[in-house]
Formats: sequence, structure tokens, C-alpha cells
Amino acid sequence: MVYGSQYLRGMTPNRKDWERDLANMRKLNFNTIRAWLVWGVLEPAEGEIDYKYIDDFLGLAGKNDLQVIFLFHLHGCPEWAVGKYRKYWYIDQKGRTFEPSQRSNTPSGGWPGLCPDNPEVQAMEESFISSVVKHVSGREEISHWEPINEPHMWVDEEASPHGIYCYCPATRELFIQWLKRKYGELAKLENAWGRRFDCWESVRPPTWAFGFSDWTDWRTFTAENISSLVIRRSVIIRKHSSLPVIAHAWGGGSVTCTALGGMAFDDWKNAETVEKWGCSSFPYSINQTANIGLCMDAARSAAGGKEIWQSEFGTGDYSGGLGRLGRAKPEIFAIWCWEALSHGVSGLLYWQYRKETHGMELGCYGLTDYAGNVNEVGEMAGKIGHVLRKHSDLFLACTPAPAEAALVFSFQSYLTEWAQFRNCNMCCNSLNGYYRALWNENIPVDVLHEDKLSSENLKKYKILILSMPLVLPAGSAEYLKTYVRDGGVVLSDPYLCAFTADKSLSDEIPGQNLFELFGCVEDDVVSDAGEGEILLADGKKVSFKGNYFKEKWKLLPGARALAEYSDGGIAAVENYYGKGKAILFGINAGLINSSGVRAGTDFSLGGDRKGKNGMSSFISDIVRNAGIFAPVVTSGKNIRAKLLFAPGGERLLIAFNMENTAVTCALTIRKPSVKTCRNIARDEDIRLRGGEIDLAFNPYETKVLMVS
Repeated sequence: MVYGSQYLRGMTPNRKDWERDLANMRKLNFNTIRAWLVWGVLEPAEGEIDYKYIDDFLGLAGKNDLQVIFLFHLHGCPEWAVGKYRKYWYIDQKGRTFEPSQRSNTPSGGWPGLCPDNPEVQAMEESFISSVVKHVSGREEISHWEPINEPHMWVDEEASPHGIYCYCPATRELFIQWLKRKYGELAKLENAWGRRFDCWESVRPPTWAFGFSDWTDWRTFTAENISSLVIRRSVIIRKHSSLPVIAHAWGGGSVTCTALGGMAFDDWKNAETVEKWGCSSFPYSINQTANIGLCMDAARSAAGGKEIWQSEFGTGDYSGGLGRLGRAKPEIFAIWCWEALSHGVSGLLYWQYRKETHGMELGCYGLTDYAGNVNEVGEMAGKIGHVLRKHSDLFLACTPAPAEAALVFSFQSYLTEWAQFRNCNMCCNSLNGYYRALWNENIPVDVLHEDKLSSENLKKYKILILSMPLVLPAGSAEYLKTYVRDGGVVLSDPYLCAFTADKSLSDEIPGQNLFELFGCVEDDVVSDAGEGEILLADGKKVSFKGNYFKEKWKLLPGARALAEYSDGGIAAVENYYGKGKAILFGINAGLINSSGVRAGTDFSLGGDRKGKNGMSSFISDIVRNAGIFAPVVTSGKNIRAKLLFAPGGERLLIAFNMENTAVTCALTIRKPSVKTCRNIARDEDIRLRGGEIDLAFNPYETKVLMVS
């Protein structure tokens, strides 16, 4: 079980602190350090790499029985390269070059470096990576390589809206080649974009705020170009080392990124080339625990069966510099950790061991005080590490309970929203809200990428949820119809496939002839609908706030109204189709139920929405009617419980109290019946009452139980 922390990043921590810090990490039951190899710090003069820096660090790691993950941070470009290669600086949509500087994640400067779409830059990167990997080849202290930190395209946060990159000649040429592969013929591109070109060389990426088809193509290309960068650097590493190459997603991943159009990264594509995949999470409140679960389930789904890690896990005290949130309570910190671990991870790395001493992250995060002394959060990390070290084989062998519910992540819908608003707030919140409703019921969830819609992938689910489905890939309708015809349930938000795959307007809504499946067509729609009330078919009223679309439906023969608006318009439709059924909302149920917060990243979801309304129970009722029930039933309202399966019939049960009050609760595993139960964190047996596990929780307490 990989357990440890981010530690080395350029010039920090100070070299005089290395020996003491690494020795203390080992005392916290850490076995791994993640260290950044910042290009500008290691090669301050052209061709002169500071190998002593690397060798000294590895020597101390080995002395303390710590493994090292080396990350190549080439966004931290050397100053000599910045000055020598001005022609390769990134260029924004207004034709302005970006002079490399300092950023919060690169206090050593040189960020974001030079555009790697230029062959000469690629050659410099290959030379640096190859030289370092060959130099340390055979060192037993190294366990993994990372080709890039959180692969994505950066955005200029100082600009409003955020500046978009890169428009340099090399990138423009790659974009044209990508369009040629996608469309084949110039006439097909013209039809998709709705304009004429005299030749391919006249095609330009969009630069102003308006348009859907050109912008979504441009950002889809950028996302695929980023994944090509991950592949290219991974290939270089593998030429000289057989150690695993790993990577992880920015800020919880694509599904939680409100700036996804600008940052343009697709976790499913980035995960394809690496041996292990993970994500970052930076929580600072108890209300973000569900968001950690979403991050981990998305990472697990993107990994496609590979090992997953929580690769950068914030220790609380989010922000930095003059903005501080204070240290997290150790008990809440433990809940965050165990939530991440409950999703079957094989590694957990904190961000970070010691507080940052330079840049905008100065003073925040960390498991120590300013002087490097372990604080109470660090002590809790040590206690968690003790459990993981003692039961490492068990945790590595465990797999989460299989999911019978899937949330569809529509990358193209995110880009479509971003093309209009320069954010993906509604798409993020919609998926977040549906996930939160199921997480509150302890129901396992998969996140299914829209490109993975197929009869084979769908058949293992009892319900499929389409949140903010503005557009789906061509041909998706047939997969959905087959899935429902065979007994599945589809639940969709409004404005379903209003855009074609090429981002033009559909002839009807729902598009792709999905009106046959859902038994209705749009009568009328308004946006920014805010708040209101719907009357369910059983007579129950549900009030809501924070909605966007208010779509009214005309029923087709055989369908029935599941809910109505106060003016009598149809708000939700239920239609039986073959052995299954399809449900289409006229309001954004997931958006309404969203908490409006994420696991602490650079971009806001639009405020803390709380998600306190009747929509959660409405969603939960639909899921239960689809035959889906939690693997663990709890009698406590705010007790969350996760079940993991181990070989030999054993189960790992992780349960935590989300309340700041003591709670007594009974937990029941649905099947099979429980014979024995042991708290492995405290090495004590738990008495059973029949098949129930009776537990007394302290405020914010976590229980880690082995049951058989």
C-alpha cells in the first residue's frame, strides 16, 4: 500500500531540513515520497544538470526506507531557455505571448514554460528526461515515474474570461491535421462549422467568445493533444526504465472542472497510456466529503480496471498567503482520508508534508507547523498509516462493491456549456447533485464516459443517469434504446440532445429520435428558471431552487406524466419501452440537488447551494424503484458506510459519522449475514445482535471494520 506525501518541489523544502523531515515521515508510517524534478531548478545552465541534488535526496530516502516517485515538471522552464526561445512562448487567442513567470504550483518560476508542440522544445524535453532517467537507472529508491503533473492545458487566470492557449503556429498546424483526420473532406468541415473555406490552410481556431461547433472542436483537439503529450513523455521514460509510469487528474478530474473548456483535458484519454491513474482532492469542510467520493469514483472509472491512487490529497487549510482557513479537525481529516480509501485505492499521498515557503500557497496545507514539527493532523495521518501498514495486503486485495447505477459524463456537453458561458458550472453541479443523492444513500456509483456508451458497457447497470445531456455522440440513441428494451432504466435531465454531434440544432427535442424512447417531445422551454414547484403523480409536492431549464413536454401515446408544474404543464415523463422504462425531467434535478462546492480547486462552482430540498428523495425513489439498494443499511441518518470485498468471503466496512454529535447506530450488510466483526483500527471485537452491527460513534468518528 503506497502511503506518503508530496515533499520536494524545486527549491523547497530547504535542503537543511531534508534529513530530519524524511526521518519523521517514516515515523508517521509513510513509505513513499512524491518529488518534483523542476526543470529550471535542476538545469540552471544549459547542459548542466544538478545530479547531486537528485543523488543526495535519493540517498536520504533510502536511509529512511522511503520509496520515491519522481515527477518531471517541465512547466518550470529554465531561465536560459525562456530567454533563448522567445519564439516558443505560448500565444493566447488575442495573439499575445505569455512570458513565463511564477505560479502558485511553480514558485521556482519559469511557468508555464515553452509550448511543447514545437519540435525543438520536444527535443529539449527528451534530452532532459532521458539524461535524468539514465543517470538514476538502477536506483532502488525510485518506485514510479510521472511524465507530467495533472495533465491539462493551462489557462490565464488573471484574464477575464480566462485566457485560452495555445495559438502558436505549431499548434495551429496540428489542429488542421486533427480536423483533416476527423472530417476527411473540407466540405464536411464546412457543413459542421456552417461556413466556407477556400482551402485547409485557411481554417483557423476560433478566437472570439461565440460559436459552438468550432470551439468544441478546438478544445477537443487540445484535450487529445494533451493526451499525446502524456504518451510522448511516457515513451521517453520507458526507453530507459521499466518502472511504472503513473499520472493523475487535476482537481478531482474532468467531471469536477468548471473550466474544462479552457483546460481541455479528458481523464479517460489521459489514463490510457499509464500503468496507474489517480486524482487530486483538496477538501476544507465536512460538506465536501461526497465530492471526494465523486472524484475517486470518476478516477476509478477512467482507470478502466487499473490501480487508482489519491495522488494529491489536501490536508485542510486550503488557500494560502494572506488567505487562510485554519487547520482541519483531525477527525474530519480522517473522514476525508477514509472516504478516499473506501473506493479501492492502492495509494494515498498527501499534499503536502511541510507547508510551502514561497509563492501563493505559502503557509497553507502541510502536516507540520511552520518549523516542521508534526501537528495534530499529521499525528492522525500517522494513525491511519499504522492501520494501512498493518493490514496492507487486505487493503490492496479489496475491491469496492460493484455499482448498479451509472452517471454519464458527457465531455461534449461540458464543452458546449463552456462555449457559451466560459464555465461548466451547470454540467459540474448537475453530475455532482445526482452523485450526492446516491452517496447519501450509500449506493455505489460508476461514472461512464459518453464515448464508452455501448451495449456491453451498459448491461451491468440497472439505471443510467444523463445529467445536463446537451449533446451525446452520434449513435448513442440506439445503445440507449437497446439498454431500456432489455430492462434498464434511463433517467435524463432536460434539453436532451438539443445539439447534434456537430453542435447544430436538432430537428426536435429530445434529439437523435430519442422522443421514441422517452415518449414525449418538447412543447416549450425557458432558461434561468430559478425556483418553483412540481406536483408528483402521487400527489406529493416538491419545491426547488437553483434550477436552470424549465422544459414542458407533449406526451406521445403510451407515456404518462410523472410530474406537473403549478400551471399544469408536464414537468416529467415516464415511458415504458420494452422491458424497461425511460424518465425525462423538465427541470435540472441534479443541478437543484448539488451542494455547489467541490473538493477545493481553483475554480468555483458558484457558491454553497446546500442542496436542501425534496429533490434528493425524488431521485432516490426512482433509483430504488429501479431495484437498486445500498450494500449496507444504516439506522443513523448521517452515518455513511462503504463496503469493500476481500478474498475468502471477508468484507471491509468503513463507516463514519458525519455529525458533530455522538450517535448510536445499527449497520446491516444485506447479504450474506455477518458472523464476526472486528475493529481493526483498535484491535477489538464488536458484539453482534443477530445479523446487525451495533456501534456507538463519537462526533465525526470513523470505524474501520473487518466482517466475515
